Formats: sequence, C-alpha cells, structure tokens
Amino acid sequence: MTYQQPNPEPTGSRVGQAFGGFFRFLVRFLFVLAVGALIGAGLFYLVPWTVRSLVLPVRQNTARIAVLEQKMAQEQTRLQDENRALQDHVADLETEMATLREQSAVQNQDIEGAAGQIQQLDARITQVEGDLTAQQEDLVAQQKAVEVARSELDSAIADLSEQTDQVAGQTDELEGRLALLQTAQDLLKVRLLLLEENSRSARDTLALATAHLEQAMPLMPEQAETLTTLQERMVGLEALIAEGSFRVLPELESLWADVMDLVLPAIAPPAGEATS
Repeated sequence: MTYQQPNPEPTGSRVGQAFGGFFRFLVRFLFVLAVGALIGAGLFYLVPWTVRSLVLPVRQNTARIAVLEQKMAQEQTRLQDENRALQDHVADLETEMATLREQSAVQNQDIEGAAGQIQQLDARITQVEGDLTAQQEDLVAQQKAVEVARSELDSAIADLSEQTDQVAGQTDELEGRLALLQTAQDLLKVRLLLLEENSRSARDTLALATAHLEQAMPLMPEQAETLTTLQERMVGLEALIAEGSFRVLPELESLWADVMDLVLPAIAPPAGEATS
C-alpha cells in the first residue's frame, strides 16, 4: 500500500476565495449603511410630520374646547340671571293680580250693598203707595224723593258696573301677560337645553311654551293677530330644531324678544313731555 500526498490547492483559488469574502463583507457593509441611512431619513422626516399632523392639532383642539367651555359657562350664568329676574317679575305680577282681585271683591260687596238699598227703597215705595189715599199731598214729594234716590242709585250701580268691567278687563290682560311671561321663560329653557345639546327636551319645552301662548290668546283679543304669528313662528322653530339648523338660536332670540315686547309694552310719555 503506497502513500499518496494530497494535491496542494492552487494559489489562484485562495486569492479568489479571499476576494469573494472581501466582496461579501463590502456588500453587507453597504447594505447596513443603506438601511441606516433609510432609518435616519425616515426619523428625520417622520418625527416633524408626526408633530405637525398629530400633536399640534390635538393641542389646538384642546385650547378651542377650553374656550368654548368658558363661553358656555358664561352664557349659562347670564341666562340664569335673566331667568331669576323674570321669576321676580312674575312674583310682582302675581302680587298685583291679587291686589286687583281684592279690589274686585270689595266692589262686588259695594254692588251687593247698593242692591240691598234698592230693596229697602222698594219696600218704602210700597209703604207709601199703601198710604196713598190718606197722604196724597205727601205722595208727590215722596215719589220725587224716591225717583231722585233711585236715579242716584242707578247711576252709582252703573259706575260700579263699569269699574267692575274695567277691573275684569285688567285682570284678563294681566293673566294674558303672565301666560306670555311663562312662554318667555319656557323659551329661555329651550335655549339652555339647546346649548346643552338636548334637542329632545328642547322640543318638549317648546311645546309647553306654545301651550302657554295659546292660553294667552283668548285673554288678549286685541293682540290676536300678533299672537297667531308668534304661534306660527314657534311651529317653524320646532322644524328648525328637528333639522339642527344654525338659524335656531337667532330665531329663538328674536321670538323671545317679541314675546317680551307683549309682556312689557312701551309706556307712552305724558302729553306735556311729548309736546316738549
């Protein structure tokens, strides 16, 4: 058995292997550099874009929400103050209405007293007529006195009836204004509910305001045309609320102002001041 030496590798193959290893190392190194460059470029452009697209809008929206919440709180405070003022005015009107009712009761008592006096006079006239045969001369004078007294009583009764009618008319007008004041208060509640984005409760409160307006219509016949127009505007306002229109608040404020003009009509100046 003979020993054979292994054939030595050619020198060219070693050089090729070394060159191939160096080439693979260079390719890997360039690949790593390219990946690092892409990552760096991505971070360089992506971070500012993220800040502009996400962080800054969030900060701006947060600031806007804070401003809107502050405005809403101020508006609610103002509306609450107006509501308290309206409630105080309602209390004053109720007191005035109670006073007028007391005056009406007193005048009714006066009318009853006058009716009693008329009955007494009728009894006296009957007695005088029974004594006609014996007192013919006195009868003429007594009849004249009775006629004068009856005329005065009739005049007093007519005056009392006229005053009673005036008081009744004033009472109806005050009740009508009170119903309109409740309508205005309901409209303020509707505005508060709309600011709270509670459109369903706002529509229910608007229906209550319409009912109060309908109560005022028979009590204020001279304002029938104006009240009918307000009623039609309330129907249109309900449609705007259902649609979520931006014209709801301006229309609501205009409607509230028109109702308050009927509740608190302008007082005419005295004749002397008007001419001066």
